Amino acid sequence: MTEPLQVGQFAIVDHEPVDRGPNAGVFIGRGPADDRVELYIVAEGTTPAGEAFAGHVVSAMGQALPGLDMSLTGMLRRLFAEAERVVLDWNRKSIAQHRVALGISCLVRRGGQVVLGQAGPAAAVAVHGGDAAVLRPEPPFDQPVGNGKGAGPLLRRLPFAAGDRVLLLSTPALGEVDEELLRGIAGLPLEQVLPDLYRRVQHLRHQTVVLAALPARAAEGPGEQEGTSEGAAGEPVIGADDAGGPVREARQYQPSLFVADDHEADVVHARQELERVTPRVLPVPIAPARGEAEAREAPLAAAVGEGRARLARVVEESRARADRARAALGSAAAMAPHGTPGAAPVSATAGGLPPRRNPRAESFTRSLAPAEGPKPGPAREAADLPLVDELAAARRARPSGSLPAPAAVEREAGLAAGSGSLVRVRSSMGRRWRGSGALDRPRLGSYALPPTWAVIMAGLAVLLVLVGIVTVPSMLQGDPGAEYGNLLNGAAQKLAVARVVEDPAQRRQALVEAQALLLKAREVQPGDTQAEVLFNEVAGALNEMDRVVEPAAVEVVAALDRFGERPVAPSRMAAGAEHVYLLDAATPQVIEVTLADGSARAVYAEDSQAQRGRPVAIAVLDANDRGVPALLIVDHENRLWAWENGQLGVLAFNAPEGLSVTDIAVRGRDLYVLDAGHRVVYRYAQEREGFPNPPVKVLETADLANARRLFVDTEVLTADADGTLHRFIGGGVALTLAQAGIDRKLVAPETPQALSDAEVAVLDPANSRVVVLLRDGAFERQYRHPDFEGARAFAVRGSEAYILSGGALRRITW
Repeated sequence: MTEPLQVGQFAIVDHEPVDRGPNAGVFIGRGPADDRVELYIVAEGTTPAGEAFAGHVVSAMGQALPGLDMSLTGMLRRLFAEAERVVLDWNRKSIAQHRVALGISCLVRRGGQVVLGQAGPAAAVAVHGGDAAVLRPEPPFDQPVGNGKGAGPLLRRLPFAAGDRVLLLSTPALGEVDEELLRGIAGLPLEQVLPDLYRRVQHLRHQTVVLAALPARAAEGPGEQEGTSEGAAGEPVIGADDAGGPVREARQYQPSLFVADDHEADVVHARQELERVTPRVLPVPIAPARGEAEAREAPLAAAVGEGRARLARVVEESRARADRARAALGSAAAMAPHGTPGAAPVSATAGGLPPRRNPRAESFTRSLAPAEGPKPGPAREAADLPLVDELAAARRARPSGSLPAPAAVEREAGLAAGSGSLVRVRSSMGRRWRGSGALDRPRLGSYALPPTWAVIMAGLAVLLVLVGIVTVPSMLQGDPGAEYGNLLNGAAQKLAVARVVEDPAQRRQALVEAQALLLKAREVQPGDTQAEVLFNEVAGALNEMDRVVEPAAVEVVAALDRFGERPVAPSRMAAGAEHVYLLDAATPQVIEVTLADGSARAVYAEDSQAQRGRPVAIAVLDANDRGVPALLIVDHENRLWAWENGQLGVLAFNAPEGLSVTDIAVRGRDLYVLDAGHRVVYRYAQEREGFPNPPVKVLETADLANARRLFVDTEVLTADADGTLHRFIGGGVALTLAQAGIDRKLVAPETPQALSDAEVAVLDPANSRVVVLLRDGAFERQYRHPDFEGARAFAVRGSEAYILSGGALRRITW
């Protein structure tokens, strides 16, 4: 029975560490235990939107696994195709700001077979037999998934035995930990790998790491598995029991790096501590002696006596004031019948005060019940009131200046006769509130009619709409003849500007605008002679600016479509006097093609036993101190190899610490090395045994950060991944070749090649052409040919050039 791999992982999401991140996946296929597929995925986005979308792609790949019953390589191709489909579907439905591209690493295992697939920005570290190697996809497999330019996944079959492991991680960690240190971390004991790596990358915003390992005892017999949980080398096993018992058949995960999971032991320990606590003894109060208690209460009794006397005086004064008030109210009640005849009698409560008004008792429902008569109260003592009657009589006798004389006389007469109170009650309460007239509007049924001004405004709005519908279309349409004349005049002006302007970019823009105006004029009046003449003149000027030239001859040198088991996918090309060399990134290997007979053979291939690493860059050294031309090859472990006289040998190469070779170039006897990661170009002086002396920094500038191709003659030229070309002159000054006047900008160009002292040729694979630029950046001409379709690599040797397209190496004669 096949032992499953032991898995540990951690992730950092928006600076927050988690045990299992959204961009990692571990999936198990269907089938018997000894033939079951294990799938491990780590995905990352090239943008923040891609980082958030990567988890959906991981889930889609995991869901597609159960339906795949094929070889491991075919399974990986199907899974990457599913990821490509999901990303393209999302990008097709999204705006430009939300489109994504991903880098994915997948590890699949069935029995003793292990295959690693990578596409886009991805990284992995494979440890086999104690040797660790950092694996990353090379061009053209380094294109992100979802941009439509990738060549699919780069597949590698990994040897995997007991004690081996594979570390899948996203690429932000490579900016913090160099490859040498990363290989050392991957070779640590299993329980130290993830904690050590986490301490070095914990400040990153996003990071995903998955460790899959086959412990050493997984290959031992059943009898040995009942022993301790350590392998043959003494390394602990991820997920082994603390007591040293055997690993369970269920998948074991590495314990959390951030939370200690000892909850049950803590609970048991706390319960034991509580049981050992001695109950607290409460103090018992002691009653004081009788004499002592009386001595303590004496001051309190004296204070209480004084307070009671003061309170009694206040109560007596309050009662006296209340008696005087009751006497006054009684006198008013006795004199009430002699007052105004219409005045209501004053009723008093038992305490002599008027009754409080109860709003609820005066409600409508209470008024339906018969009113109860007032209850007789206790007799009150009558006494003379103050001078209230005299003051009232004086008030009534005072004449009022606000009323006319007859009215004043009538009011005095009425008061004298006792005809009523000063306030008269309204006979009718209807139409009491006189507001803005909203309640007096006429109504139609139960709806109030709108005001007159609103009706007038609505009518005017309807009238304006009708007038606009009738007149606006005719105004917009205008006179066809006048519009046609304006279009022709505008096109003629643009054409005149294009004839006099010196800047090629401005000239092309004026011609394109004139062409657009003439196309619209042809739609307004088809078949007009004047518009056709101007259109042909503009089209001729644009064709002259495009400067499309067909090469004199394109012939096949060698057919490579049947070379090896896989199609040749070159990432570099170098041309010598008798041979052309191709760096095949798919295999990886270096292929030599003889120009005389078209024969091809592999002269270099990756071999761990021979200590040959994966080839990274190649260049032809004609001025070799050993007397014959040689092909220089640099592998990913910074070793320099030379193919000369049909023999492969290693040369001395003094690589600085942390060197990461991006590309190399040769000028005369010197070797130039581009390290884009450190933004520097080194120059090595040649000796007979190679390049043993320390290099000299020729360039060190931030403009080298995105460089991917290097060319050196009298100047240094670089090509970036986004199509930008840089020219470095004396003192490290960087000039950007503007490509002024070109119809379409370069997209992912190959290595610039010098045609002459003033011209530079560049292969533009996306547009199937070879573009020639002047050294000042101006566009000169472009070569097009049907055989340039799908071109992958390009090199110039003297007056001839070589290109690989359609699975064949072709010679171009300009």
